[in-house]
Amino acid sequence: MKTEGQKESLKHEKRLAKIVGGSRTAASGAFWNRKGDVRNDELLIEHKWTGKKQVTIKSEVLQKITKEAILDSRTPVLGLHLDGENYVVLLEEDFFELRNSIIGE
Repeated sequence: MKTEGQKESLKHEKRLAKIVGGSRTAASGAFWNRKGDVRNDELLIEHKWTGKKQVTIKSEVLQKITKEAILDSRTPVLGLHLDGENYVVLLEEDFFELRNSIIGE
């Protein structure tokens, strides 16, 4: 039986997969050959859900998704659902590359 948090996390993973035109990863990336929670051709997304007003992001989580994404030739993204809002965390260089591609620099 899944907890409420697991159900909500699954719902948000499905939502993210649909938005990015990708797919959810079975067992949330527990298998050696498919890491992350959501992936498409360009992104590897690790998703964290909490109904609380705060969350602790450990460097190990960021390092893990970054390493896995680079080994898979994808951009690492940490998706967060926090107190009813959805956020993404990117490496600074990926953020500026995205920004520059949007504004044409």
